[in-house]
Amino acid sequence: MTIRPVESRDAKAWATMRARLWPDASAADLENETRTFLSGRMLPTLNAAFIAEGEGAGPVGFIEVALRAFADGCDSMPVPHVEGWYVEPAARRQGIARRLIDAVETWAGARGFNELASDTETHNVQSAFAHASCGFQEVERLIKFRKPIAAASRHDGKP
Repeated sequence: MTIRPVESRDAKAWATMRARLWPDASAADLENETRTFLSGRMLPTLNAAFIAEGEGAGPVGFIEVALRAFADGCDSMPVPHVEGWYVEPAARRQGIARRLIDAVETWAGARGFNELASDTETHNVQSAFAHASCGFQEVERLIKFRKPIAAASRHDGKP
């Protein structure tokens, strides 16, 4: 197993795995972000990405990290934040996810950071377990709300 920064040759596999991690997102948008990052252009949600490559199996996982101005529960600012972390189902429970986290820790440590943040949805028990297994500590839970405002109750954009 090799963990390394993503390269142009990974574009298709990386985009495919991103679409599996975020099935509700537009696959075309995810692929476009992949191409943008690989072309050397910066994205606000992606500062580094690593690929897990199996022996003769090609890419079997990835991790993406972005620098956020802050992260809940962290003392430092800015803080590297795991934005995406995925291992193909057939390759799970082999330590690949932990090695991907190790790669991000090495990347972040080399840049002077001393914390790493991440998150997951409250119902994603498998992800919460993976985070805990890699040494993450849960700092809070949050439920976010949204309420659409009917057009008739708007006040011409004035508060």
